[in-house]
Amino acid sequence: MKPQPSATKPSPVRAVALLGLLTALCTVLRIVKVPIPNVQPVTDILMIVTLLLGFRWGFSLTMSTLIVSNLFLGFGLWTLPQIVAYACCMVIVIVMVTILPVIRRRIWLQIGLAGLLGYLYGFIVSLGMAVIGSLNGLGFWAYYVSGLPFDTYHAIGNLVFTRSYSPFYG
Repeated sequence: MKPQPSATKPSPVRAVALLGLLTALCTVLRIVKVPIPNVQPVTDILMIVTLLLGFRWGFSLTMSTLIVSNLFLGFGLWTLPQIVAYACCMVIVIVMVTILPVIRRRIWLQIGLAGLLGYLYGFIVSLGMAVIGSLNGLGFWAYYVSGLPFDTYHAIGNLVFTRSYSPFYG
């Protein structure tokens, strides 16, 4: 899964069009999944875009997806922790690919990374909400542990979605 030279630096018009299409896809998937708790197909798409096109693309898609989808779902105190959590997930993807370049070529490593991102996202959002809600140490851990089943749904969803997307990019 080596990025094509033309894929890493598209023309400005193509870049805007690609970002717009990916934002629309992620927004629709984020809104449609609402009835299923914490199943986030968006996390996988962000990971794949970051793997193929780099952090700047992954972060741009993160910001545009969260802003557009939250126009429908609603903005709130949770929006900033979501942005930080997805940005941290994209940084982890870049760091992991730098440390272990084989991740780009092995779908099972990408699937494992996607599962871990589900837990990382949940942990960071919980940290952000703990800061916003002024939770102390034990309060944070109680809040985080109570959300672990939902982080598990997110992780399992990531495993399934990454596997199902792999024929299209792997």
